[in-house]
Amino acid sequence: MINWLNKLKILVNTWKIIPVIFLFILIGSLMIHGLYSINQDIGRHIKTGEIIWQTKSVPNINLFSFTVPDHSFINHHWLAEVIFYLLNLAVGLKGLIIFKVIINLLSFLLIYLAVRKRASIWTIVPIFVLSILIFTERTDVRPEIFSYLCLAYYLFAISKSKYENSHHWLYVLPFIQIFWTNTHIYFALGIGLLLAYLIDRYLHETDHTLVHRTAYIFVAACLATLINPNFIDGALAPFKILTDYGYSIIENQNIFFLTDYGISKFTISLFELSVIVFILSYVVAIRRGAKKITFEILTGLVFIILAGKMIRNFGPYAFVFASIVSTNFGYIKKDVSKKMVIILSAITTISLGYLSYLIYNNSFYNFIGSYKHFELAIPSGAEGAINFIKENKIKGPVFNNFDIGSYMIWKMYPDEKVFVDGRPEAYGQEFFDKIYKPMQEDPKVWANLSKQYNINYVLFTHTDITPWSRIFLNRISQDKNWPMIYLDGNSVIFIKDTIANKALISKSRITPK
Repeated sequence: MINWLNKLKILVNTWKIIPVIFLFILIGSLMIHGLYSINQDIGRHIKTGEIIWQTKSVPNINLFSFTVPDHSFINHHWLAEVIFYLLNLAVGLKGLIIFKVIINLLSFLLIYLAVRKRASIWTIVPIFVLSILIFTERTDVRPEIFSYLCLAYYLFAISKSKYENSHHWLYVLPFIQIFWTNTHIYFALGIGLLLAYLIDRYLHETDHTLVHRTAYIFVAACLATLINPNFIDGALAPFKILTDYGYSIIENQNIFFLTDYGISKFTISLFELSVIVFILSYVVAIRRGAKKITFEILTGLVFIILAGKMIRNFGPYAFVFASIVSTNFGYIKKDVSKKMVIILSAITTISLGYLSYLIYNNSFYNFIGSYKHFELAIPSGAEGAINFIKENKIKGPVFNNFDIGSYMIWKMYPDEKVFVDGRPEAYGQEFFDKIYKPMQEDPKVWANLSKQYNINYVLFTHTDITPWSRIFLNRISQDKNWPMIYLDGNSVIFIKDTIANKALISKSRITPK
């Protein structure tokens, strides 16, 4: 009889594990997609990592541009760039995609390990599914993947300390903070989490030794932010970066702007739903007797506001949502019969497996209107245009748009420098307000400044949807002094009609339709 009961217990526990396995299969499936941001930041990150690795120094000026080469620049993700450079050497771009998948899986695993003793798997699974669907907004290969890992560890360590009295996990946080400070600008979130936890312990912890210990760790983590190439300026970078940004990019817009602008996003709808679930979880926790949830309230409120203000914050929000909402609903204690465990496990497993299959065959992405596909593809991006420039020995200076600058840096620096690239903070607001945008919007400004900068050719991604880009491309495509000589599905090249360029124009001129 005892042997039979032991076998039944093993069977039930096995059935509980199976949905967890399929949950992480789903997470991994959503992380695997092509490197569609190839024109954007990744190339510049690799090139910068190469420069740092070879020179053993971190550049503090805008060395890639000929327009504002002396503009000061705090590189808050230099260590991530070195890692990307070395990984690209070792395993290539597809290897970087796999690396990103592993980091994100580890991040969600830390959150799962933080809450698995607080909530049932039947609570965790739907919360995590909603969380990872919101997280799909931020699944490219970017330095922020290290922020997700560090953030997840912070949430894990704080949960272990608060609910399981395992305080030793906190001692690692100052060292995590050093790594975080040098890999991505979200590092300030770690300090914020520790501050919220310190307030929570001060209000609710009767053991003053533990409160003091948490305070020491908080101070150590704050001091750890000073360990970066720019010392105090680097530590304060998260609070200053937007003061001289000068350029609006879609990931920095709030959900209301995007909705009003006519941009419909699946993840925005899910975020709005998650806020309701967030609030409901607090109601449930409080009604079930939770009294010491100051950390959960402060953290939840801050991250809801951050995500609402900028959709780029959907990434960290997803982890906080999964952690806190699972913990809050964990106050619901209800035994489930062994038979019901098996039934729920089967239903959950089949549902997760089916959703993973829909991702695998791309039906999911087609349904939500996403450009993504389940694949390890590396799009060519602006490669064709860059090859055309090199093959025909076209020399700058170049007038390029914001979206393509980072790819040009990757493939052309140091032989050619760019007009602009995807780092608004490296150029400043004055540059965008008085030079970059007016050159596209005003023909007179274009005539004066293109002469001043001695622009020889124009390289744009014609997929740029900014109003000033549309105005400029429509105008220059009709300008006989700037004939079009290259066009593909991504990029377009115009060249100045000069004696030196006559032969190339004669050979390659394209007449716009």
